[in-house]
Amino acid sequence: MKKLIAALLMVSLLAACASAPEPEPTQVETVDLSAFRQRVEDAKAQADSLKAAKGAPETYAQAQELYSEARSAEQSREWDTAKEKYEEAEQTYRAAFEEAKANREAAIEALEKAQSALSTVEQNAAEARREAGLEEEE
Repeated sequence: MKKLIAALLMVSLLAACASAPEPEPTQVETVDLSAFRQRVEDAKAQADSLKAAKGAPETYAQAQELYSEARSAEQSREWDTAKEKYEEAEQTYRAAFEEAKANREAAIEALEKAQSALSTVEQNAAEARREAGLEEEE
């Protein structure tokens, strides 16, 4: 009987000393959004190549805000929101590029028209001076 009690004590002592099983570490879900981020950065670089911040300031500012929101969502592990905001930012940077490109082309066209008009005015002025006898003919 003493042996039985001693054995029970030993078993209960061993059971009490046994450590509880370690819970399996929960895996933190991560999503690789680097491809989306890279596309946005490429679109931004393209927009910056035409100085879209000056040529299409409102659209460019909107793209900047969307990019900032995407980064915040990614840091908060809101993967779907981050992906959506990155896609919107990419599209908006591309729109800023197109808007800046159109504005640049319009400005170049206006400059060319102004230069042509100036040339015409200079030619007319030279002709008028010749007719008025203010300038010798060449």
